[in-house]
Amino acid sequence: MLEPGYAFKVFFKRAAAFLSYKFRNDGKSSSPESITFFLTYKCNLRCKMCGQWGDAGSNKDFNPEKVNAAIDIDSYIRILEEFKREKPHITLFGGEPLLYKDIERLIVAIKSRGFHLGIITNGTLLKNHARTIVEQGVDVVSLSVDGPGELHDTIRNLEGAFNRIKEGSAAVKALKKELKAEKPVINIVCTISDLNYRTLNKLPEVAVELNADTLNLHHLIFAEDDVLAEHNKFFLDTFGAESKDWAGFVRPAVKSIDTEKLADDLGNIKAKKQPFLLTVYPDFSRKELTRYYTEKDFVSEEYPRRCISPWVVAYIYPNGDVLPCHSLGLVAGNIHQEPFLAAWNGGRMRDFRRKLKAAKHFKVCPKCTEMYRY
Repeated sequence: MLEPGYAFKVFFKRAAAFLSYKFRNDGKSSSPESITFFLTYKCNLRCKMCGQWGDAGSNKDFNPEKVNAAIDIDSYIRILEEFKREKPHITLFGGEPLLYKDIERLIVAIKSRGFHLGIITNGTLLKNHARTIVEQGVDVVSLSVDGPGELHDTIRNLEGAFNRIKEGSAAVKALKKELKAEKPVINIVCTISDLNYRTLNKLPEVAVELNADTLNLHHLIFAEDDVLAEHNKFFLDTFGAESKDWAGFVRPAVKSIDTEKLADDLGNIKAKKQPFLLTVYPDFSRKELTRYYTEKDFVSEEYPRRCISPWVVAYIYPNGDVLPCHSLGLVAGNIHQEPFLAAWNGGRMRDFRRKLKAAKHFKVCPKCTEMYRY
């Protein structure tokens, strides 16, 4: 455990959210443990498996006005000021968050107010912002990596992408030494897919090459066309909204994954002592892993069959929309029209939580890894 003090605070916040889920029937929840700021839809890569800008990405049909949407720095500061006492973890995401025009000012605003901060990035712009990240004490930088250099560049559709990550992580390491800083934790996140699962056994070497403190091997979020169609009909009838973002996660090629090899390689990686903290998420057994990738109507037998994420986290999109889930498409409010906390426990959010609690999960949820986080 790299941050025991922070982990202790997270435990109590998640416990409060679980108690709200368990004992409240009005859809209200305690203060969020985490808020993700989707800073921009823009991205400088076109990663093949990405649900936003990949081969089947849902963002590819966006008009220029939507692609260019962004919340101004003063509005983000106003959100932060709502949490002077109970400070949630803030995640900066996108798109590519380091493309946000005021990224360094926002980092300063968040850290100067005492928030725990993580950035999820493709790493190609990390070197440009390394000094601010280290000087301000950003807590975690998560670098999305698909495998060794050549494979990574192929999947990311950019020659030299891996080397740019390597340069960025080296710059962070050098600055931490220069400034005698312990942060940020460098976390390598590898999303397992049909494109890279055969090279997972090389990821520990890649993690060392990139100066990683932690390595997370993350199972793919995906869906099948007919399952998504059934879900969208229900969702439209129930909430008047469609889960359009899920279209980017329809990936028939997932069926080509050799689950026996995948399970063997994950087992071998976990069995070896690593010079970094290793996590596999969700950490399915061999049987459950095979079912996850092969059964259309998969429901876990090892994890709780319910999603409580909307009691714990929230997402703020570049146009100001507040969402209880990053991919279901239901909008609970907008920070340009009301304070964040008004949307967090507003009527739309409470109605969503009540119906989710009654259903335990919706049709697409068991193939979304967020369901297994809490």
